[in-house]
Amino acid sequence: MDGRTKDAAKRERTGRRVRMCAYGAPLAAQCVMLAMLLTGRQWLFAMMTASGCVATLASLVLMASGRHESRSDDAGWTMEPHAPPGRGAGADDAASSAPITPIPLADVLGFGGDAAPFRSIAHRWCVADGGCRAPVGADAHGRAAVIDLARFGPHAIVAGTTGSGKSVLLQDWCLALACRYPPWRVQFVLLDFKGGSAMDALAGLPHVRGCVNDLDLAYAKRALLALEHELTRRERLAAARGVADLMDMADPPARLVVVVDEFHMLTGQLPDLAGRLTRIASLGRSLGMHLIVCTQNPLGEIGAPMKANMALRVCLRVRDMMQSQEMLGAADAAGLRVTEPGAAIARIDDVLVRLRCACDPDPDRLVAEIGRASQVHGRRGGPPLFTAPLPRLVHAGDVAAPPGAIAIGLEDDGVAVGPCLFDPSDGNLAVVGRPGRGRTTLLETIGEGARATGADVVCIDDADAWFDPFVADPEAARIQELVCSGRRCVVFALGSSRRLRVPEHCTRRLVFPVGERAVDLADGIPAGIVDALTAEDLRTPGRGVLIEAGHARLVQCAVR
Repeated sequence: MDGRTKDAAKRERTGRRVRMCAYGAPLAAQCVMLAMLLTGRQWLFAMMTASGCVATLASLVLMASGRHESRSDDAGWTMEPHAPPGRGAGADDAASSAPITPIPLADVLGFGGDAAPFRSIAHRWCVADGGCRAPVGADAHGRAAVIDLARFGPHAIVAGTTGSGKSVLLQDWCLALACRYPPWRVQFVLLDFKGGSAMDALAGLPHVRGCVNDLDLAYAKRALLALEHELTRRERLAAARGVADLMDMADPPARLVVVVDEFHMLTGQLPDLAGRLTRIASLGRSLGMHLIVCTQNPLGEIGAPMKANMALRVCLRVRDMMQSQEMLGAADAAGLRVTEPGAAIARIDDVLVRLRCACDPDPDRLVAEIGRASQVHGRRGGPPLFTAPLPRLVHAGDVAAPPGAIAIGLEDDGVAVGPCLFDPSDGNLAVVGRPGRGRTTLLETIGEGARATGADVVCIDDADAWFDPFVADPEAARIQELVCSGRRCVVFALGSSRRLRVPEHCTRRLVFPVGERAVDLADGIPAGIVDALTAEDLRTPGRGVLIEAGHARLVQCAVR
């Protein structure tokens, strides 16, 4: 008997003693109560108490004989599997050739025959713990195979060749977590780099705060940037609360599970941004952020810094033994049958557990039931973590602005889109751009907004001639004095920034880029924004960059 088997036997003996005490104490109390009832001639109550004593005694006898099996911690939920005796860490069980019959996901979750599962889901949300564990299928013994991401992760790698069932496993995992935990406890960000075929079915979950695919790489970039901002926000929250682990707080934020399908496609198409996921893998444990990465080849597609923080491994069928060895420390996953899609071997706490993913022919129905449970509680997971990029056309009446504010369009900070407001008290505004880019339209929008709010704003279009230092026209001197005096807010349009003096003329400016890097940099647009501008940004009228107070952001000016 090796050391691991001895430890398992010792844990079993200790657990049996604890369970015997748990049954023995109530039995003793019931016996005392029975004696008191008999002494007081309370025959009816004594008979009722005696039946309870017999039942408790029978359970205690079964426990002592070792025939009592551990029960689930919830209806339909079994505890994590332990290592069976044999070679290594449960390898005999993992290498067993007996096929595992797939079980419907509803049966695994415990409400297969429930006509209205949303009631069971809503109840489980009421008693949910602070963890992140859920069943994803059945193990070799027919029990629910439970994966505890918070305890044995905090991050996971899912590997398998095409057609092995990786996407089904990810669907099962997310649905099971959503059925057990409410959207204010567990939330998802779904990055599907397989065209959205797998994750689109989960986008309707109230737990989902963002779902993107590789068909829109600009949107995917926003998702990765939003995750970095969320990581920073949680770091600041932990520092402000003075805690080492956010989940130890009295009111912790929701756990955020980031699911990436086909990770190698992400690193291939967005290589400069994949490092943001490595930061989550390094720092996410104490911040309540978890990463589930799905890939076909774990050997060369996941870097060592990320892999070092991903203790939980789930390996479906792979093509060769080296990939299985890399994932599990054993070659067993290379022997999984092609005819058993969803069959997998999980390495949980250095224990190999053979399982098969649950089958769910209608995930949309379960998503709808989870949505009904959310309506019962009247709560959702929160606002989207990121939004779609700026639209090509914005109407001023569609911009949600507070009363008395002048809305000039929508602004984008790279993650979320919101109203762009013009405050005359902040001083002058220079609008720099070539004709046809939207300068005149912007001045008209500001002028109408100023008249509606009673603000004192002077708008001057085509003002290049008035800023010529050699012009002799008295009107030019009057305009220059008006701009430099600061007594009134002046909005003026220029064809170029060649004659613009900052801060004498203004401290903020809205620049319509021309697409020439040197010119755009000279106009004050930061290099990061210049490099991120697309051909569509340069073609879209009204698409500019607002520069003020030491920062810049992309803006789509509104039309009336």
